[in-house]
Amino acid sequence: MAKRALTLLRHGDALAAAPGAEDYGRVLSARGEDDIRRLSQRCLHLQLHADWLYASPAARTQASAAPFERIWNCPCVDSPELYLAHEHQLLDILRQTPPDIAHVFMVGHNPGISYLASLLCHQPARIELPTAGLVSFEITAEWVDLRPQCANLTLHLQPSDY
Repeated sequence: MAKRALTLLRHGDALAAAPGAEDYGRVLSARGEDDIRRLSQRCLHLQLHADWLYASPAARTQASAAPFERIWNCPCVDSPELYLAHEHQLLDILRQTPPDIAHVFMVGHNPGISYLASLLCHQPARIELPTAGLVSFEITAEWVDLRPQCANLTLHLQPSDY
């Protein structure tokens, strides 16, 4: 069975919604843009490379995914189900990944993305991703067989690390 990798990213810091505006359209703040730019450069330095990308279609997640989509030149699946999804919904989406994909990168929202990281990990400590926080796991199961505690944490980054 081939080893697989899964990387989870919480979107970058976003501006507050304007009065009367929907949460869905919130854009990255200047700090969020800078954090994502620095993180994408750090991932290049670490030779982290995904070949499939899932992103919520919300403005802040799309902006957070865009630099990675460009540098990796990989398909980005904009999945409306990712918007504010809980961890079991995210797990169901990951189970639909084509079997020939070796490394998936998912950009999402809290609390679901942090809960998913905690659910997958063998470690007892809860993982709390800050904005622009990233975790990467090694997984030996097929995508369709993903389940709780099937992953080993290989990388954990937050803005103070890059």
